[in-house]
Amino acid sequence: MRTRCVLTPAETMSAIRDMWQCGRVDEAAAYFAENGVLLVEPDRQAVGRVAIGDGLRELASRLRFLVVDDRVVIQRGNIALYHARWTARYMIDGSPSTEEVSGTTADVLALQADGRWMAVVSNPWGGNILDE
Repeated sequence: MRTRCVLTPAETMSAIRDMWQCGRVDEAAAYFAENGVLLVEPDRQAVGRVAIGDGLRELASRLRFLVVDDRVVIQRGNIALYHARWTARYMIDGSPSTEEVSGTTADVLALQADGRWMAVVSNPWGGNILDE
């Protein structure tokens, strides 16, 4: 009996976060569409998998996630909007500080022809980009 291992939109975003947290940024970037976008900062985008990998490395050097919860997925056909609340600590000299930052993501995923969900736009800052 064969088991089909296709991730849901929420599982795809969790896989990206888990790989990123383990330092496996190239594997995390592979879950993005070829021309996907990651907002590294509210006013700075990384476009394409190579740039997304670099952006994830940069984020990993600055933030360590503590909690990601309250996930919501709104799906219609082959498009999904994913939101999750997160809390992280800033990294100082490679160690988590006591200073926390939090936000709510706004991520768009698209269902591919092979059945995989891929991140098209990942905005960890959510509505906070309006404050910039």
